[in-house]
Amino acid sequence: MPDGKTHNKINIIILFLILIGLHSPLCSKTLPLEYLSPGSIALFAFSFLVGTYYLSPDLDIKSDPFKRWGPFRYIWWPYQKLFGHRGMLHNPILGPLIIILTVGLVFVAPVVLALDLSAKEVPQEYLISLFAGIVFSIEIHIVADALSTKKKRTATKIKKKLKGTNKKK
Repeated sequence: MPDGKTHNKINIIILFLILIGLHSPLCSKTLPLEYLSPGSIALFAFSFLVGTYYLSPDLDIKSDPFKRWGPFRYIWWPYQKLFGHRGMLHNPILGPLIIILTVGLVFVAPVVLALDLSAKEVPQEYLISLFAGIVFSIEIHIVADALSTKKKRTATKIKKKLKGTNKKK
C-alpha cells in the first residue's frame, strides 16, 4: 500500500483535478449553482485537505495523521486496539462514517451545544460540501490502498508462475 506521503500526493492531485473539473461546462449543467459558488468550493477544498491530513483511514495506526492530532490523538486509540490496521476505518462505508461521527461527537457536538447553534442555520450546500470533501478524501485513500494491494498480489502471482516455469526446465 502507498505510504503516507504518497497518499497525500495522490489526494492533492485529485483535489486539483476536481477543482478544475468543477469549472467545466459539464458541472455547470449538472450541479446546482449553489454548489459551484466560491464558498461551497472553498469549503469542499478545505474539508478535503482536513480529511487528507487529519481524518485519514490510517488513524488506526501511529501514522502522521494520528500524530497531527497532538494531545487529541488518543480519541483514535480505541480504533487501533479494536480494529487494527486496515480494519473498519478502511471500509468504504463504515470508515468515513466512523471518522465523521467520532469527530462530530467529540469536537463538534460540544461546541454546537455550548454555543446553542443550529444546523438549520447553515446553508445545506455548505454542509454537503463539507461532508463531501471529507468523504472523498477518505475514499480516495481507501481506493489507492486497494489498487496498490491488488497490484502487489498480481505481481506476486506472476513472479510465482515465472519461478514455477523456470523450475520445470
